[in-house]
Amino acid sequence: MTIYKSNNFDNPAIPPHSAGEVYVSDDTVDLPDDIEADDIAKVGHLPLDCMPLDLLIFTEELDEHGTDTLRFTVGLLNDAGDDLVSGSELLVDAQAEAVKTIRGDAAAGFLGIDREEFEDRVLAVKFTAVAATGAAGAMRAILSYRATNYGA
Repeated sequence: MTIYKSNNFDNPAIPPHSAGEVYVSDDTVDLPDDIEADDIAKVGHLPLDCMPLDLLIFTEELDEHGTDTLRFTVGLLNDAGDDLVSGSELLVDAQAEAVKTIRGDAAAGFLGIDREEFEDRVLAVKFTAVAATGAAGAMRAILSYRATNYGA
């Protein structure tokens, strides 16, 4: 398993200063042409005491085959750093196609992520199926989030 990191991953996560503010994590990760199943890309952070509101994924051509087979799931990375936390998936089994915008699934982890008061969490992409004809390219993840206590 290989771990890739986005362009902003080593920067600190920024939590909202007050209730009602919406912040955005906008990260891009460059991926090689030989992505394997179970590889993980760390694409951002969900700061402590925050909840996700929306997720957008943009992909370049990562599979040059006529029928793209590269698939991925997006969620929160577990403590071991080798899998996604069950129930935290914001997007499940998405297909990476050329210049495609993919929106997080409202029925997925947006409702199942528990409040975490004491530490930031990592937003990650886990590749679940390999490309038939892999191509190097970029993937951009835009996560909108707010303070957990807003509206509670």
